[in-house]
Amino acid sequence: MKSLDAAPARGFVRNAQKDLLQHSLAVWPRREHTLLEVNCGCGVFLPLLWNCGFDLTATELAPDLRAEACARMGARTEVLAAAADHLPFENDAFHWCVLHLENVALKDTAAVLAEALRVTARGLAITFWNAASAAYALHRLTGRRQPWRGTARCWWSLWRQMRALAPGRLSGGSALILPRGFWRGGCDAAGRGPSPHWLPLGAWGVIRLDMAPPGRVTPLPLRIKPRRLPRPEPVMEYGPRASLPPAPGTDKP
Repeated sequence: MKSLDAAPARGFVRNAQKDLLQHSLAVWPRREHTLLEVNCGCGVFLPLLWNCGFDLTATELAPDLRAEACARMGARTEVLAAAADHLPFENDAFHWCVLHLENVALKDTAAVLAEALRVTARGLAITFWNAASAAYALHRLTGRRQPWRGTARCWWSLWRQMRALAPGRLSGGSALILPRGFWRGGCDAAGRGPSPHWLPLGAWGVIRLDMAPPGRVTPLPLRIKPRRLPRPEPVMEYGPRASLPPAPGTDKP
């Protein structure tokens, strides 16, 4: 059986992942908005996020992957060395954050989610391999002859964790609905037609948390009441009417 890690399969998987990520982040404003990508790996998604228009920063702890990401992006994006559970940024330093959980241990999930939420002010999107997918279920039933691509997590467990960590609106989607045997590049039928992104049944998922926007501050000029012109005051007439000079063109009595 041809390896599913061959170049055609990798290309098919990456294209599906990029399509889902772009679809999931489409509602986020980009102009003059900062985005942090945590665990960027070799930088596969960095060109996509940069081309979307975000003011982009990335982190990756592994030196070899970080070097590859830097080579991929050049001077367009800063890629910093940082662990996902200890990011070198202040609270609410970024508008948005994309966190990849592929290589994060299950026991560290809560700490990594909390740290990502600490540094983002408006929204967090997480990507992960979905243990509740048909592809992963078949992988377990077939004796796991081929290793899975990363740590798989239960969709609904992550959903509950994110709901408990921060208030906001949750939404999600998935890609790679079919089993792994269809991921090879020769299976064009698997890639044709619209993918049911809204179903949490695909092998690769994205859950997005849009947090409640912070209280808006009214600009100072709008808080100052405009100066009004004084209202016209009535003219008071003093003395008897007979003492007033006659109007022009009238005869004296």
